[in-house]
Amino acid sequence: MGIKIDALKCTNCMACEMACGYHRDDGFAFLSACIVPYRAREKKDYFGVLLKEEDSLVVARPEGTEINRIGEEADPDKEADASAKPMLLREACDLCEDMKYGPMCVKICPVDAISVAE
Repeated sequence: MGIKIDALKCTNCMACEMACGYHRDDGFAFLSACIVPYRAREKKDYFGVLLKEEDSLVVARPEGTEINRIGEEADPDKEADASAKPMLLREACDLCEDMKYGPMCVKICPVDAISVAE
């Protein structure tokens, strides 16, 4: 079980990041969130989402989702996301295991871009 992200639905509202940070720190602490929406400056209306899992970094973009194993060397022919390095320092997603109704990012997303993958 994990988190599934549909970057084509994402509006970059940052509600998932706020909910995750609140879950982890009981305050709106963006730096403690394990999920981060981002916008590429070079492309208008281009949104993506980064999610740190236990042993991987999920990069959801409109053209598809990529799963990078933490600790493996990156493909030298691929352009790296600048946002990825700080994500490696954060705690991994625990699916809000102590929450009665499941992951807060899933519950709070206004456009259903985030769901639980079975």
